[in-house]
Amino acid sequence: MKISTISRPRIHFTTEHAWIDFNGTVGFVGVSAFGLCGVEKIDGIRWRRPAGMVEAGALVAEVLAGERVIPVHAPVKGRFLGKNPKLGECCSVVTESPEDRGWLFLLAPSVFGRKEEMLLKPEDYRKFIRGKNS
Repeated sequence: MKISTISRPRIHFTTEHAWIDFNGTVGFVGVSAFGLCGVEKIDGIRWRRPAGMVEAGALVAEVLAGERVIPVHAPVKGRFLGKNPKLGECCSVVTESPEDRGWLFLLAPSVFGRKEEMLLKPEDYRKFIRGKNS
C-alpha cells in the first residue's frame, strides 16, 4: 500500500497520536501514520461527540479496523464543525494519506494564540515515537 508522505504546514501532534493542523480559525484533526501502524483497512468510524463543544482530550471518534479500535481525542478545546465528507464514500483515504487528506473532523479551537502549547511539533513527535520503538 502506498502511503502519502505529504505533511501539513501547521501540524501538531498529541502523545495519543492524534494530529491537528491549524488553518486560520479551523483545525483539521486526524490520526498519525504511527497511530495507524499495522492497519491496512478501516472498517468504519464510530462517532462519540458529533456536535457542539468538546474539551481537550475528549473522545470524539473511534477508528474501527478489524479487532482494533483506535480512539481519537480532541487535541484542543473547541467546537466540533463536522466530519471529513470523503469518509462517507470510503475510509481508505485515512490509511492512504493519514496526515493530509485522511483527516477525520474539523474543530474550531476556543482559544487562539497559545493553542499549540500542549502539543508536539513534528520534530518533537518524531523523537517521541522513536522512543516508543526502542
